[in-house]
Amino acid sequence: MAKNLGADERERLLVRMARVLDSVAVQGGTITYLELADSIAMPGPQRIHRTTRLLEILMKRDAEAGRPLRSALAISRVGPGLPAAGFFDRAQRLGLFDGREPARFHARLLGQLHSSR
Repeated sequence: MAKNLGADERERLLVRMARVLDSVAVQGGTITYLELADSIAMPGPQRIHRTTRLLEILMKRDAEAGRPLRSALAISRVGPGLPAAGFFDRAQRLGLFDGREPARFHARLLGQLHSSR
């Protein structure tokens, strides 16, 4: 669970996060972890860590529901425009990613998200 967040607060933040990510998908873009934390008013400390934990929860829920992984829309502000390694680790644990060609996997997810809206 997201560290130090009560269940009610966690669910409220997850609902906000889903709405923000749905909006980002409609716009055909991506959002950085910091922008997402700001958009959902994630409380501190460790705002980015808490945000990524919620993204992992959302990712699991999306996978279980057979939906495209909205968490793919959240990217690191450093590097080549990809999510952090934790995203790919979680996708592997969920059986959705074979560990090869993360950029291609990510691009495929973005294509699904941007075309499904």
